[in-house]
Amino acid sequence: MHQATIFGAGNIGRGFIGQLFCEAGWRVTFLDVDPTLVGALAGTGSYPHVTVSTTESVRTVIGPVTAIDSRDTEAAVEALVAADAAATAVGARVLPRVVPLLAEAISRRIDRGRPPLNVLLCENLHGAAGVVRALLAEQLPHLPADVLDANVGLLETSIGRMIPAPDPSLLAVEPTVIQAEPYKQLPYDAAAVRGEPLLVPGLVGVTDVPFDFYGDRKLYVHNMGHALTAYLGERAEVTYVWEAIAIPAVRYLVRAAMVESALALSLAYQQPMTPLLEHVDDLIHRFGNRALGDTVERVGRDPIRKTAAGDRLLGAYVAAVGQQVPTRHVSLALAAGADALHRHEGWSGTQIDSHLASGLGVGLLTEHQADLLAAQIAGLAEGFDLQRQIGLIDATYEPSRVL
Repeated sequence: MHQATIFGAGNIGRGFIGQLFCEAGWRVTFLDVDPTLVGALAGTGSYPHVTVSTTESVRTVIGPVTAIDSRDTEAAVEALVAADAAATAVGARVLPRVVPLLAEAISRRIDRGRPPLNVLLCENLHGAAGVVRALLAEQLPHLPADVLDANVGLLETSIGRMIPAPDPSLLAVEPTVIQAEPYKQLPYDAAAVRGEPLLVPGLVGVTDVPFDFYGDRKLYVHNMGHALTAYLGERAEVTYVWEAIAIPAVRYLVRAAMVESALALSLAYQQPMTPLLEHVDDLIHRFGNRALGDTVERVGRDPIRKTAAGDRLLGAYVAAVGQQVPTRHVSLALAAGADALHRHEGWSGTQIDSHLASGLGVGLLTEHQADLLAAQIAGLAEGFDLQRQIGLIDATYEPSRVL
């Protein structure tokens, strides 16, 4: 039986990656620091997984699995040495902490003649492979770069599945239960594979387009649209994402912003627009999944990160500006992030301007774009008024370039 070792037994680890490997007949070992979770998984050898949609709820048992406390260095490293594949699902901030374990495992695998280890990097982190490769090189200074490259495949992924935290009442009864939406496709950078390919249903190897396209699509279409839905939903005083996207005004503005961002990606990567439009509408449909119970508060957390240079809001806006596509609605998404900085973080207008300027740079925006963004931010400061926002957008239209 093939074995997969996964850093992180959280939402992505159990709700997505562990499920894919187990359903393909693999045995999964989770490495985690939560003693309650580790004990429960190791004790039962499986966990309940509930796939939820607006129309049905399907409960399955995922296994065989076990778990090891990742602070038990020897046991964790040996699990990686024995693995036929590995994955990380710990979050960008924690990722550097697991690299020493991975480095030691790679060193031992080379000494023992083990085949290359392919590692799925299931993180919302641009350039994750480059980050991990540099950290591994620091940990293994004696190992030539070509030898390291030949013995570890660092496979970037695009996590599109939505897996909110289970209801606390469920966790009180079943500490390992996880809920997820039906969608479970995981694109990964197949060009980075070393040795044998990963033949696991649901893992979709990408070779026909630079993998950055999938990372940008996830961040600038999916994540940007999700965040805008949450922020407008907060302003509309609803609790859940599905409630927010069901409001016609919110749905219209979110879709328009996602389309502008998708158009920018279509031009940047020379990809057809039709599949991107289908992706936008699929995402909006999935945002409306009531059974997920995802809250606007959760999705809107950490606006500092969400408005950072290169992240979902500012990154999508800069991409659209750079491709000279319409930015009137993705500008509203950035304005909503700025409004969240004021409401959630208590930032002043001066702080917000400085924060955005650091990512926008000098001279990127036209006078009209800068004026619209400022007006949208000022409008949201007084609440979400659709007619006001539509008026601001309409006022920026110029004669069409289409003959």
